[in-house]
Amino acid sequence: MALSSSQRCTTGAKVLKAQPVVRRVLPVLPATKPASSRRVAASAQKQQYSSFEDMLTRSDVPLLVDFYATWCGPCQMMTPVLGAMAARFQDRLRVVKIDTDRYPGVASKYRVQALPTIALFKGGNIVFRFEGVLNEAQLAERIQYHLGSSSGASAGTAE
Repeated sequence: MALSSSQRCTTGAKVLKAQPVVRRVLPVLPATKPASSRRVAASAQKQQYSSFEDMLTRSDVPLLVDFYATWCGPCQMMTPVLGAMAARFQDRLRVVKIDTDRYPGVASKYRVQALPTIALFKGGNIVFRFEGVLNEAQLAERIQYHLGSSSGASAGTAE
């Protein structure tokens, strides 16, 4: 017998109606950035790539890639965290979201077996990867470690 949204199951937990999943796409640059800004990332935003691999090899900054699915609850939890990383590292990093349901070949190539999977690519290679959810401070610390104090400082971070 199905329970209504206001009934409780025998354990006392309230049964809730499923809420629709809302998909937000992270901007490459924050919306508050003035139009007169002459940053390199602004021109990179207009570039088009023929494939994900093309983006990896041609990107002038490291890419923080979120492999996600719209139905994935933990993936939705990471959306504001990734938005914060895009804002915090806006000149040194680009956040990219790959929907694994729409692009299963890309997910398979990078052996994505759990969602969300977050990977930091530098020079086309993965230098950091994790599955699951991290808070802003944890993710920022890991990104900072791999980016180093300057854009070129990343010795010994390939593992």
